Amino acid sequence: NLNKFLNENIEITNMFMQSYSSTADSEFSTVTSLYPMENGMSYSRYYTNKYDDIFTMFKNEGYTTSYMHGNYGFFWNRQNVYKKFGVEHMELKDSFEDTSENIMGYLSDELLYKQAVQKLQDYKEPFISFIVSASSHTSFSLEGLEDRNKINIDVGKYKDTFFGNYLEAVNYADYAFGVFIDELKKANLYDDSVILLFGDHNGIDMYNEEMLDFLKTTKSDLTDTDIKLNYIRVASGMKIPGIKNIKIDKPVSKLDIKPTFEYLINGNAGISLGTNMFAKKDFICLNNERIVTSRYYYDEKWFRIANGEELNLEEIPQDERELLEEYYNDMKKELDISVSMSINDLLER
Repeated sequence: NLNKFLNENIEITNMFMQSYSSTADSEFSTVTSLYPMENGMSYSRYYTNKYDDIFTMFKNEGYTTSYMHGNYGFFWNRQNVYKKFGVEHMELKDSFEDTSENIMGYLSDELLYKQAVQKLQDYKEPFISFIVSASSHTSFSLEGLEDRNKINIDVGKYKDTFFGNYLEAVNYADYAFGVFIDELKKANLYDDSVILLFGDHNGIDMYNEEMLDFLKTTKSDLTDTDIKLNYIRVASGMKIPGIKNIKIDKPVSKLDIKPTFEYLINGNAGISLGTNMFAKKDFICLNNERIVTSRYYYDEKWFRIANGEELNLEEIPQDERELLEEYYNDMKKELDISVSMSINDLLER
């Protein structure tokens, strides 16, 4: 279902997460177009700050705003965070009528999606909804799933391994996403809607042995740079009515989501450190000072993505060397600006 959606619409092949930590950090980057403070601190310690958030942007353009997640509001302080953002409809676990199926403590993806569509039908149009599913979250056991026939993948020799459980959990998430698309179509909400999907962060450990064994069957010359990029790259795609079968291959990140929607609705997003994904974009970076360009990866040293080899800066043309130095300096500036905005609450001042 995910592949069908990506193939029919806009596949974003190089979407990267913004930090090595949490779902809350992913949401913060998406909503504010800023880099998160590490380990959920943006949502726990700095949530009372003023931010130019995506919900306010949409609300100012006449949109009904909502946030949905099959967990309770105290988790990652979401009840207070999204209230501070002024979200009109916070649909958390206790606001869903049917909570009969829980997977690893979260409302199952299928139940979440079905009830999400029901709620969307009651909103005044136009609307924006940030829906967070969680059935493919670690520990991937799918504990609580009532009908395991909804898993239709044979993981072979990886059965009952952590990686095998991951594949089964993602397979169920794919099934549930198909249910979501079907429900949107039945409710006549699919054709005219913009839909952006993305993973929040890494799935499993960077050097999980079963995963690497599997990856080497598709890329025998897998490099350490490939492994590190796989760890920070997340699945992503977008549906825009009237646009079909295209790919965005350049590196993009969660910071770019708010500016992209700003472009699509001709809105005013305020302060953003990201860039509209349909405009020119040269690099992305993470809050631990990693940088990804179309050709190079920076992790304390520069590496060629094509072969994973360390880059000898003295052997490349001067203009290219200066460009990489410019990327590095821009990364430092962006992170300094973002940290200062959070610690000093600069937008409030």
